[in-house]
Amino acid sequence: MDTRDLIENLKANLTCSICLGYFTDPVIVKCGHNFCRVCLLRCREEADTTLNCPECRGVIEDRDVVPNRKLENLSMTGKRLRPHLLESMVDLYVCDQHGEKEKLFCEEDQRLLCDSCVLAPGHKDHTVLPLEMAAHKCKDKIKHTLNTLQRKKEEYNVALDRVGRRGRLCGNGIHSLKESVILEYRKLREFLCEEEELYLQSLDQRHTDNVVKLENNKAKLLQKIQNLEKMKIELEENLDKEPLEMLQDMKDTLARNEELLLQEPEVASFAWATRPITGLTKMLKRFQRDISFDPKSANPHLILSEDMRGVKYEDVPQDLPDNKERFNDAIAVLGAQTFTSGKHYWEVKLGNKTELVVGVCKDSIRRKGRHSSSSKDFWILVSFRLCNDCFLWNYRDGFLMSQPLEKMGIFLDYDKKHVAFYDAIDGSLICSFSDLAFEGPLRPYFSFCHRKEKFPASIVLINMGDSQ
Repeated sequence: MDTRDLIENLKANLTCSICLGYFTDPVIVKCGHNFCRVCLLRCREEADTTLNCPECRGVIEDRDVVPNRKLENLSMTGKRLRPHLLESMVDLYVCDQHGEKEKLFCEEDQRLLCDSCVLAPGHKDHTVLPLEMAAHKCKDKIKHTLNTLQRKKEEYNVALDRVGRRGRLCGNGIHSLKESVILEYRKLREFLCEEEELYLQSLDQRHTDNVVKLENNKAKLLQKIQNLEKMKIELEENLDKEPLEMLQDMKDTLARNEELLLQEPEVASFAWATRPITGLTKMLKRFQRDISFDPKSANPHLILSEDMRGVKYEDVPQDLPDNKERFNDAIAVLGAQTFTSGKHYWEVKLGNKTELVVGVCKDSIRRKGRHSSSSKDFWILVSFRLCNDCFLWNYRDGFLMSQPLEKMGIFLDYDKKHVAFYDAIDGSLICSFSDLAFEGPLRPYFSFCHRKEKFPASIVLINMGDSQ
């Protein structure tokens, strides 16, 4: 290392890394680095929370800052000594090639030159200045760079202050936004509570109307029975009369009761006043799953579509292997998907004359032989028609009259042991069951009703990508 490098190295060791000047009132911190006290205090003012060492980013506590008097004295000495050392080096700049003093500086090659070196062809078109002029020019560049650095630092400090202000605004904003969100959800809950109350009131009103309707029907039937009983008594009395009298009275009796004999008993029917539940369809769609049929489980009478989303019944069974997964008696097929946790929803499109069973079942459900409707292996809803009326059957409520269903939705919440059935067209609830005895994997279950007449056309699964 030459003399100039030694001088520069001495200056570097006596310079604060923050202000890039000689140390003034230096302090040493726990990690061993030194800084001007004022520079370190300024860093503390700019820090939002913890003060970190500008050199190694180590955490600095108040007790870790210790004055370094020896370094302060050494820094003052080095500052005074440096000009004399540099001045004494002037006589050291001698050209090794020509033995002349190097008094000139080449800006292109960034090196000292003597008068003979300037005459060399290599420096013909170079900018060569006297050493003192080159040094003065270099100082001007350094000062300009320092000024630029100071402006940049101020710009960054302004940006840092803006970030701090925005951080505070962000903290205040999230609090305000949370309060707004809480208020909106509170309004939504109040609205849903009001909707629930109106729904329950409509059910109570429909129940009252149904009871009145059935009671009126019952009274009319009782009146008809009384009339029939009265007619019966009259006819029985005629049996004991003389032939002529019997014939005359019989004509009058039949004439008076002819209308009664032509009438048929009427049984009033009713259906529950189901209505769409606000937000239900959107909620269910969040858990909609793409369901497909499992071909290994399909009864031989069932023909599956190529995309495994449609199934239809055929009188003539297919020649299929009687594997252990296949239903051989129940006209049933399982979904290919298996559920062991979470919430799941799927939809089934029903034909106008479709009579079928839908729901969920245990993966271990018996595949051979018939299924009992009271089996604990599945939770189902049966849709069928009887005397032009549409009925729904479930194991808890029995038979319920219903409007014909075009699409049925099935919702499974495995973790809460809950299954629900919906009219997927208007988002109204059909029925639901909770606290069920779920155990092990569950699968979607589909079956055509056992009937002697020809089975309906098909069942189609509606998946997420299908149009509404």
